Amino acid sequence: MKEKAKPKKVATFQQYKRKSSFSIGGAMKQDRKVDEKTDAKEDYSNKPRTPFTAEELVAKWKSYAYRVQKEKRIRVYAALSKREPVLKSNFEIEFTIDSSAQETDLDNERPALLAYLRNELNNFGIALNVVLTENDDSSMKYLSGKDRFLQMAEKNNSLHDLREKLGLDIEY
Repeated sequence: MKEKAKPKKVATFQQYKRKSSFSIGGAMKQDRKVDEKTDAKEDYSNKPRTPFTAEELVAKWKSYAYRVQKEKRIRVYAALSKREPVLKSNFEIEFTIDSSAQETDLDNERPALLAYLRNELNNFGIALNVVLTENDDSSMKYLSGKDRFLQMAEKNNSLHDLREKLGLDIEY
């Protein structure tokens, strides 16, 4: 006698519906909070504070920026490589940025950057102060094609000759 084949159970959407959700943003916020707490709680008073020069700081800063670039984190790399950090008194590093987006990126990167610099420079008294520059949008000047050409021609007079030889019109 043949046995009847059991009917296959069909899974419904309700069976696979998650009871909780996972948020990448929420997880990143939690990781950031843990890093900030760890950094704030750790006592660096008994750790070495080896003096270093501004040149050594810049070299290690660029090394870290290169490492970030290799990890394909272009926004962080652009923020770190646009300007050089300035060494202030008492091992305080001042770094100037242009926008609040860069500020957010550097806030997220701060624990890893500080850990790298502290280990590489063997100085656990390093502090990072990020300064946001005030951009005056009214000072931004937009040039027309003619104005751009005239500005370049001031620097190189042979552009007028080239324009005439080629019969170009700079009014467009």
